[in-house]
Amino acid sequence: MIMYKRIIFFTLFLLLIIGCGFFIGDYFQKDTEKHAGHSHQNLHQMLNLTPAQYSDLRPIEKRFAEQKSLYENQIHLANMELGDIMRQEKAYTPKVQAAVKKIHVAMGHLQEVTLVHFFEMRAILDEEQAHVLDDYAADAMHEH
Repeated sequence: MIMYKRIIFFTLFLLLIIGCGFFIGDYFQKDTEKHAGHSHQNLHQMLNLTPAQYSDLRPIEKRFAEQKSLYENQIHLANMELGDIMRQEKAYTPKVQAAVKKIHVAMGHLQEVTLVHFFEMRAILDEEQAHVLDDYAADAMHEH
């Protein structure tokens, strides 16, 4: 009987920790997204782009926004899938591991398209603007 109570207590405690983790992750994700959108606009202003550069940047930004949305959606769906699996599995099983891997793959793709976006954007800049972009990107990488 004592073992049964310990298992129930451990399970409830584990679910509480997982719930707190999801809450904290969601809070910081929303804060980061809000900050990222605002700082991306600031970056465009800091670069002092010419009208021709803005014209060149439009398709780059459009493509990036589409790809970013795709992978963010994949991450969201994979997180929901992980939550459903965790409700069923109650342990760190191969199904849980596969769901986590799915999240990591989507996150990797998001990082890759972000880097491609960075270098496509950098290619349309003059030397001074490229230096500003490089510093901005390096500072952003140190913050996270």
